[in-house]
Amino acid sequence: MTEVTAYILVAVGFSVVLLWLMRPRHNPPERERLPLDQSFENFIPRHYRFFPQVRQALSAGDHEYLCESAPPHVVKRVMRERREVARRYLAGLREDFSKLERLGRVVAALSPVISREQETERLLLSLKFRVLYSLVFLRISAGPVPIDQIDLLTGLVGRLAVRMEQAIAQINALSEQRLPTGLNA
Repeated sequence: MTEVTAYILVAVGFSVVLLWLMRPRHNPPERERLPLDQSFENFIPRHYRFFPQVRQALSAGDHEYLCESAPPHVVKRVMRERREVARRYLAGLREDFSKLERLGRVVAALSPVISREQETERLLLSLKFRVLYSLVFLRISAGPVPIDQIDLLTGLVGRLAVRMEQAIAQINALSEQRLPTGLNA
């Protein structure tokens, strides 16, 4: 009976997502319109670029050296502090992803054509990030820091940042093509 319930819940969830994707697009709500009073700097992600330093601080080799050379109470304290560093880095990644999502909504509002595939891709990417973020946060809280999964999250944010830069460049190129070349109009 529990398998049937699980299948029904998955089917209902899938149907809700499908209906949401098929809804007609209207003007974006006020909160999704281009925030003219905000600086572009508010959309630029900055935390994901520090992953090499975080990786070094959380590396297994560093932990092994610490276990060999420090007393157990120091090792425990350092590992607690390193988990806190990982949590703060994760919070920074979440902030970066949120900024990029907002920027994506602004770019979508400025873009002449938004396909359902792009909207679906954006939704799936957001879902993937949130699920992976939750799993990594739980693993950090439970024990050793999962560097490989943090690397996956960092890669998601980095790829999204690159895609946003490309989308902005495309919009800029389109707007330059539409500008009149002569002033005698």
